Amino acid sequence: MRGDPREHERAGSRQGSERSERTRREYLKYGGALVGGGLLAGCSGRSGDGSPSPVSPSEATPSADTTQPTEADTSNSTPEASYSVELSPVGEVTLDAPPTNVFTHFPWFPDMASALGRGDTINNLWWDGTVAGLEYFTAGFDEFEIEWADNAGEYGFTKEQLYELDSDLHLVDPAWVTSQDGWAPADIDEVASNVGPWLGNYYSNFHATPPEEWADGYEYYSLWELFDGVAALYGERERYDALASVHDEQLATIEEGLPPESDRPTVAYLSISTDLSSIYLLRLNAPGYWNSHTRPLGAVDAFGDEQFSGPFKEVDMEALLEADPDAILALWTVTETFDFGALKQNLEDDPVGRELSAVENDRVYPQGTRWQGPLMNLFQLEMTAKQLYPEQFGAWPEYENGDVYPDFSATEQLFDHQRVADIIDGDI
Repeated sequence: MRGDPREHERAGSRQGSERSERTRREYLKYGGALVGGGLLAGCSGRSGDGSPSPVSPSEATPSADTTQPTEADTSNSTPEASYSVELSPVGEVTLDAPPTNVFTHFPWFPDMASALGRGDTINNLWWDGTVAGLEYFTAGFDEFEIEWADNAGEYGFTKEQLYELDSDLHLVDPAWVTSQDGWAPADIDEVASNVGPWLGNYYSNFHATPPEEWADGYEYYSLWELFDGVAALYGERERYDALASVHDEQLATIEEGLPPESDRPTVAYLSISTDLSSIYLLRLNAPGYWNSHTRPLGAVDAFGDEQFSGPFKEVDMEALLEADPDAILALWTVTETFDFGALKQNLEDDPVGRELSAVENDRVYPQGTRWQGPLMNLFQLEMTAKQLYPEQFGAWPEYENGDVYPDFSATEQLFDHQRVADIIDGDI
């Protein structure tokens, strides 16, 4: 069933430095080592010893086996291309060719495929709100197409569905899959052996605890490390490196422009309903890729001392007034299904809400989704930097329902939009 994505995120959470210093250009080769009691890589001839060997995907085999023949080898055989990555909790995954039919569930992986110019490979994802979010952010990209827009399904999936789709690759964390009804470790092994391998790392979202049987040796990665691993399997090393360079430059620009900590605003990061009937607090600066667009900005969490497990904690308007943030970031609000204007009006009309400094100073801002891949991450970093630090990075314009992402001039952009569009198109 497809419901409120925030409800699904809360349900999923109950079951379960932004980039590593390790350089993405360190290419190493590995023997197969897959976790999960015999979990195979999904192709004949590949097996593992069952023990995890978590290594950053930035240390993955690039795109070709360049081993030279020995003196005894008199053949003139050409090295075969290899597409391989090492990622916890699965271990090593190797494909004989870039995947052309890829199953995903959570939105960050389709975003990655589109960034690599391979969006046409995605055969499934959950939550069509992802499409609306990416459409909003990439509205300025000429001829950019979200090929997987019509492939949104329901929350959860069955083994029978995976057999029917017959995917080359399943970009889903098997540790998360075994936390869902109807899935056991034996089912994970079966799909990997008979259909295609798994690759994913769900619990890096906010460094959550994976299921007990997967917890030993579970490694956490940043969003861009995960993207690095996916790029290795697609054989899109050049595209990844080009986009990662844009991201690095953006982070450097932001870091250089940030004001002293004493001059930074206090911020409440919320998932809030239009009628104010439900208000959920999110961490602003937590580790994990769900905060990869807020953590680098170093703002002060208005609820900094608040303790809670999972990604959300419900609060009321009185608690919000007690914290009295300088600014409010309202999650999920740049899609056509959300009336952001009504939310702001309801806050102004509410006897408690109108007392909030963020409301009085017109500093309630729309946000996209934490379920972001690299494309949305680039835009959301720019968006949030302008919302929180208008004097340093330029003001964020007033948002009205149905707007597309602002057409900032080249001097106003915090990353080169045209450069990213060119990279996606293959002009690297």
